[in-house]
Amino acid sequence: MKSRLLLPLVLIAVACSLHAQVDSALENQMKILARGSRQLSQQVSDPAQQQSTITLIENLKKAALDSKALEPRKTSKIAEAQRTQFLADYRTELDALNDSFNQIEEAVKAGQYDKAKSLLAIVNSIKKEGHGKFKTD
Repeated sequence: MKSRLLLPLVLIAVACSLHAQVDSALENQMKILARGSRQLSQQVSDPAQQQSTITLIENLKKAALDSKALEPRKTSKIAEAQRTQFLADYRTELDALNDSFNQIEEAVKAGQYDKAKSLLAIVNSIKKEGHGKFKTD
């Protein structure tokens, strides 16, 4: 009796572990984005940190791009018929985030620090909207 229960429990544990690894990879990318965005908001208007800001933006763009290859945990709760659209919307949000980082980078490179700082509002809006749609509680 015990041996019949052991195999399903092991399989469930392996499946949960694999699911957790995917989640943790996305969570790691999101942590990079969160910490980097906070740092960006603190230094984006400082001309003395221009090169550091550009490097930070490059790291943020990479994290957004890497996140596109991963699926939010909420995906498994979406009906099969809507899953493709859900993932397309998720990836579109990340493209919009990347575009915003590109605009901020261009403004920083041009020395338009006030413009770069104002563009951070778009990043925050994308974050808020994206978390509402794609993040589980």
